[in-house]
Order: sequence, then C-alpha cells, then structure tokens
Amino acid sequence: LTESTTAGPCYFQDSTGEDISEGFTGLPMLLCLKLIDSSCEALVNHTVEVWHSDANGVYSGDTSQSGDANDFSLGFCTGGDEPATQSSWYRGQLETDAEGRVNFKSCFPGWYPGRTIHIHFAVSDPNGSSRVISQLCFTDELAKQICTTHPLYTHRGEQDTPIPIDGVFPSNSDSFLLKTQQNSDGTLLAYHTIQVT
Repeated sequence: LTESTTAGPCYFQDSTGEDISEGFTGLPMLLCLKLIDSSCEALVNHTVEVWHSDANGVYSGDTSQSGDANDFSLGFCTGGDEPATQSSWYRGQLETDAEGRVNFKSCFPGWYPGRTIHIHFAVSDPNGSSRVISQLCFTDELAKQICTTHPLYTHRGEQDTPIPIDGVFPSNSDSFLLKTQQNSDGTLLAYHTIQVT
C-alpha cells in the first residue's frame, strides 16, 4: 500500500483539470497515475489532486478561487515571487476513469533548498473522504541530468538534497519513485501506481 507522507505547507485546493502547466515553461511532462485497491482492482471516480513547484522551485500562490487554503503558507511557498502569488500553475485534480487512471499535462518540477525534487498528491473517494496524502520523487540520476543539462534548469544547477538525505521519504524510498521515460521529442513521461485500502 502507498504510504502517507506530509502534505507540506504548500497545498491549496485547485480545480484545474488535465493541463496543470497553464502554459508555463519547463520540460514538458505527462504525469500518469493509476489508482488501485488492496486487491489491485481499479478505483474509479476517485479524485486525485497533485501539486508541485515550477522549474525554479517556487509554488504558485493565488488562492482566490480555492475552496481550501487553510494551511497554505504564502511566504514560504512562493518566496514572495509576484508572478507566483498571482498564479495557480502546477495544481489540479481529476477523477479516475474506468481503468483507475488520471493523466496530468505538466512540467518537470524544480528543487528548493532542503528537499529532493518531488510531487505531492492526495486521493479522496467519491464521497470526498481522504484515502491517502503523500509524495512521489524522481531518481537522483534523472534529477541531476535535467538540472545540469536542460536549458530551463541549468541556471540553478544540481539539487542540494538527494533522496538519501531528504527528511520526508523513508530510507527505503523505492516505493515513492516515479518511473520515467524520455520520449523521442524530448518530453518526459512519469508514471506510478497508487494503492489504497
């Protein structure tokens, strides 16, 4: 079963659907998640929410349309970045289809001090009850490759916190790692199966 981790201070509910990039720049990434139960059966009509930072490690912070921003820390998450405070990019939610799947059009996240590059997610059932809140990450090798070679990420260089010293993921982080595939056009496919009771 997928383990819970902290939601962190940068969550607020956002109703954006499939394209959570909202036209923002970064390495294009399709995030594909599949939701199954403890018997490995697909869970349909469950809501999957995701949120993550931009290529600079900054979270968006426009909560004006949010139904739940009670725990959002504007100063920490946006760093006072004005475009970020007026945006809600890299946040959204979708309902799982008949195969338990959701696909988000996004971009590879950036890093910020003290954390490995990661994506937050939350799952709730059709009644709105929370099933799991957790995070997913990328291999340190992929993060290094993108941060040191992709033109939209090289200005910040390699992340300062690889997975083994990240304080959120347990020592055995394999179950939190996204599987990835780099496509011939340079875009990235990232996918993972989430299992809940």
